[in-house]
Parts: sequence; C-alpha cells; structure tokens
Amino acid sequence: MLKRYALKEMTEVWSEANKFRLWYIIEAYACEALLEIGLIPESVVKELWNSQPEPIDVNRIKAIEKSVQHESIAFQMYVTEICPSIANEKYHHGLTSSDILDTCFGLQLVSASELLTRQLKKLSTELQAKALNYKYTPCIGRSHGIHAEPTTFGLKLARAFAEVQRNCNRLNRAQSEISVGMLSGPVGNYTNINPYVEEYVCRKLGLSVETISSQIIPRDRYAMYFSTIGVIASSIERISIELRQLQMTEISEVAESFSSSQKGSSAMPHKKNPILLENVTGLSRMVKAYVSPALDNVSLWQERDMSHSSVERIIGPDATITLDFAIHRLTQIISNLVINEQSMLENLNLLNGVTYSQPVLLRLIEKGLNKEKAYRMVQKSAQKTMANGLDFLTELRSDDDYAEWLSEEELVRIFDPLVLNVRVDTIFERLLNEFDPA
Repeated sequence: MLKRYALKEMTEVWSEANKFRLWYIIEAYACEALLEIGLIPESVVKELWNSQPEPIDVNRIKAIEKSVQHESIAFQMYVTEICPSIANEKYHHGLTSSDILDTCFGLQLVSASELLTRQLKKLSTELQAKALNYKYTPCIGRSHGIHAEPTTFGLKLARAFAEVQRNCNRLNRAQSEISVGMLSGPVGNYTNINPYVEEYVCRKLGLSVETISSQIIPRDRYAMYFSTIGVIASSIERISIELRQLQMTEISEVAESFSSSQKGSSAMPHKKNPILLENVTGLSRMVKAYVSPALDNVSLWQERDMSHSSVERIIGPDATITLDFAIHRLTQIISNLVINEQSMLENLNLLNGVTYSQPVLLRLIEKGLNKEKAYRMVQKSAQKTMANGLDFLTELRSDDDYAEWLSEEELVRIFDPLVLNVRVDTIFERLLNEFDPA
C-alpha cells in the first residue's frame, strides 16, 4: 500500500511485526491449552511468555524463510531459537500452518473493522451536525441532472448520514461473520489435536470457533466481509461525487476548503479544483475492485488449495487501509466544507419558479379540475415560461384559467419553499429515531 494513502493505526494492523506477534500469541495460547490437558510441561509455557520478543525480529524470520522457503516453518524455527526448550516438546502440536494463519487473519480483520467503524462514526457525526445546521436551507433538488423540486441542503446531508449509519450496521454484521478462529488440524477433523485447544485459544482471543472447517476457514465468510467493504466504498463514492457535482462552476453550491497558499492548477491560477473529493472517488474504486477476487477465493479445491493466499495478502491490507484513508479524508472534507447558500437560492430560482409545477398541479386537482386537463394546463404555462424567460408565478397570475381555481393567496403560498418542505421535521425525527446518534 502506498504510504500516501495509509494511516498509521491501520497500517500497523497489517505490519509484518504485528502478524508475527499474533502468531506467537496464538501458538502460546495453544501451548497453554496443551498444558491444561497434560501434553506439555508448565516450564514451556512460562518460557514462551517470558521470552516473547517485543518487537518480533522480522528480519531474522525472513532470513530463515529465505533458506527453508516456508514462512510458517521459518517462524517456528525462530521461536525455537529464542525458546530452546520447546524443541523437544509439543509446540505447534497437531496443528497446520493455516490454523495459525487463518486465526491471525480473523484477528487482523477484526482490528481493521474496529478502526473502520471508528472512522465511519466520525463521518456520521460530521454529517449529522451539518444536516441539522442546514435542515431548512432551501436548495433545488435534481433528478436526471435536471431541476426537479425544491428541497433542503439538510435533507441531502441527512440522506448521507443515514447511508453511513447503515454502513456501520453492515460492518458490524460483517465483523461478526469473520470473528472466528480455528485450530482443527490438516483437514479440519481434529485427528491429532483436541478440540479443547481450539476452544481455549479462541476464547482467549475473543473469537468464535469456526463451526466446521477444512484445512482453512471457509472463504465465504471473507467474501461477505469484502463485499461489505465494497458497499461502504460505493457509498463513500456516491457522497463524494454529489459534492463534486455541487462544486461545478455552473452550480457552485459547495466547495472544498482552499487555503491561502494552495494552488488549484499548474496552468490556470484561477482554479479551485475538487481534488480531495476526486481522490476519495478514485480510492473508492480501488476498494470495490477487491470484491471480485474475494468472491473468487470461495471456490477452492476440496479441503483447500493455495490460490487464495496471495490474494488475501494483498486485499486484506489494501482494501482496509484504502477505505480507512478515504473515510478519513471525506470526514475532513465535510468538516471544512464551504457552503454557498446564496448560490443555492439563485439556483433554486434559476428557472423562474417552474420547479413549483407539481404543487400547482396537485392544488388544481384538489380543487376539482380534471387531472389530465390540469396537467396540460400547467405544462403549457411552464413551457411558455421557460421558452420566453418569464416568471412562472407572474404567468399564472395573468392567466384567467387559474383564477377560476386558485386565489392569489393560494398561489403565493404554493411558491414558498418552506411550505413545500413542511415535512422536513418529520423526516429528521424519523431519521434520528432509527439511528441513535449515541
């Protein structure tokens, strides 16, 4: 992973030092369990814990691996070097490498998930605060990229808040799915290891025991996890794209913060490009790209093959580190977002009021006018307004057909964006009831 897009805590989760530290702990707990069932002397367990290196000598393990061409064996040989008494004891007894690797992978994904959840909660907090602050700020809503009806900027942010909250819930479920460990031997049938060892180690590590394994933990668990990561990335991308669109010159409703010393373009000094949002968009695409190989990893040969291993060495760290950075960056953008209420108002009135055509139509129908006739009547007035640059309310006032159905007071009230968004409080109340801010 590029250091440019990596935050310290998440990077440390996937460091070689942390991986080997977890391997050491898993093996030591396994020896504790073997001690309890009388297969290993207490002196070995004490030596393991007393000799635990901090930090692990990654370079030494790599040097041994260069000779033996097997990472797990190299690690065991390294442990034997620092704990000589285990050489003649039942260290790693009845286990296979995947018992250690998969249990470790589960622990790393749990740690990564906790960091991602923390980032999502920070983003959620920023979105909630902004949504409440701009709850009644009128702006134009768009469908198909075309002006539709007035809405509020707070509702736009509230939708993003709800989306992030749903992603927190999804990630919690996905974390539960991968919070499992296994120590079940070469083909998962405990031929040479007591299931108690597995239960003991998983309990110590805060993991559930895999219900049934082969030589590995079933990869459908990880497929579900990385699919969830992909969904979260899609949400982050959606939010960043909408904000980029709202920063377009022709819209100019929001903007990334821009420092006094910042430069937006090497060629055009006037530019303030949404480079951070574009960065978030790009990073989200990369995270989504890791979903497909995770799905492919489900289909391994019989009790296992090795085709998943190289994939997971890449997608485990890269997907979580990238998403961690993307969420962090989007949170900073939201926190410092420049919001142009004047542009929102100007855009709201850009079409001279025709975006109030539906409430005019509905009010006519409520008064008893035939629906088809009312539609044609309002459509004709709206198209005339747009074609001639007229004011829609003025056009309706001058048309005797409307006077028969709507009073002046009723017309004016229809064109009040706050009246149109009278249900904003209801939406926010429902939103905050479903997603407890705490």
